[in-house]
Amino acid sequence: MRALLRTPRFRTKLLFTVAAVLLYRLGQNVPSPGTDVPALRDAAAAAVRDDPVYALLDLLTGGGPLRLSVLGLGVFPHVAAAVAMGFLTPAIPRLRALAAEPRGAARVGRYVDVLAVATGAAMGTAVAIAAHERGVLTGPGPVAVAASMTAGTAVTAWLIRLVAARGFGHGVALLFFTQVCAVFPGLLWDVRETEGTGTFAAALAVVPLTALLTVTTLIVLTQAERRVPVQYPRRMVGVRAPRGEKVHIPVPLHRTGLRAVLIALALLHLPALAARVRPGGGLPDGLWTAPQHGSTWFMLALFALTVLAKAASPLKTLDVDGTANRLTREGAFVPGIRPGRPTADYLAYVRSRAGFATPLVLGALAVLPHAALAGAGAPHLGTSVLIVLGAGLGTATRTTRQAVLEQKLHEYAPYLPAGSTKN
Repeated sequence: MRALLRTPRFRTKLLFTVAAVLLYRLGQNVPSPGTDVPALRDAAAAAVRDDPVYALLDLLTGGGPLRLSVLGLGVFPHVAAAVAMGFLTPAIPRLRALAAEPRGAARVGRYVDVLAVATGAAMGTAVAIAAHERGVLTGPGPVAVAASMTAGTAVTAWLIRLVAARGFGHGVALLFFTQVCAVFPGLLWDVRETEGTGTFAAALAVVPLTALLTVTTLIVLTQAERRVPVQYPRRMVGVRAPRGEKVHIPVPLHRTGLRAVLIALALLHLPALAARVRPGGGLPDGLWTAPQHGSTWFMLALFALTVLAKAASPLKTLDVDGTANRLTREGAFVPGIRPGRPTADYLAYVRSRAGFATPLVLGALAVLPHAALAGAGAPHLGTSVLIVLGAGLGTATRTTRQAVLEQKLHEYAPYLPAGSTKN
């Protein structure tokens, strides 16, 4: 850290990132014009305390939609626009050709911003109408709330671009992690008001322990690899391994963090969210519309969905075809395996065998916080812990790598060509 803080570019990017994060959180706490702030604050606090689904929604959105803040929609319009553009680009020839151009990615990014603002306008209008029906707006409230949330979506898209260009980390991931971390302490504090001091103390002890165990297990799972030995011809010039060193192909076990766990949680909570946004909805009572996070059925369903989500995801830990072709070009081979297609088939077999237990481990990690917090008396916090960890691990890894790269560029700048460290 001392070496990083002595790097001018690191300090500049760090200050810029902190300023962007503070501006983002400020916008998520500024209420839209035309809102009855005291009534809205009381209604939002009661909804979060009484219904775990609303507490989860409050966590995911940074507390914005329930309080009708200017940046209340957060990064979700941008995420929805990016997903939609990801589906449209392969389907539309013009977009596909544009994405293949050297500067086409920037133009596609502008299209994503425009689509995000349009999505934010639709979402802001729906939120404003729902708030007007509940009587928490004053005067021309619906129009003002919809307009302010639409403008807030444009500001959020602008901040995402600025953080990606001049700050650290991916803009969407960083802002999402910021809003999640800002809301989670409040959800933990609500346990004291609803369940008592004893339950709050138990939850306060269990949360860091389960988080530490989850992070440690995930790091071990991510860093573990199966090493396939590779042999080069002794007289091969240029590519032969140094004498005394063994060459191998690393086959990682896992590379996608808690993505399968978050997909399983989303699938389990979609019926509950749909039941609450339907016309005339209130607090539905049912197995799927009111999930009990501490029940055995919920944990079994979470474990099964996590295993299925991980097993169904494409294996991207190793490009077996590209690796087999590279070994053939270099004249190398896996001992006992023929070059070419047999090598690719063998690497695919090793990859599937090496990652055979990964879905089971991820399923256990998904259940661990819920089971531990159920014993502490606050089972609904298990989902929140997993969301915080899922949002934080990728952001921390990406930011750390970028910071180390900045430090290395500063260290080797005198030996690099002029202008090579500007970008």
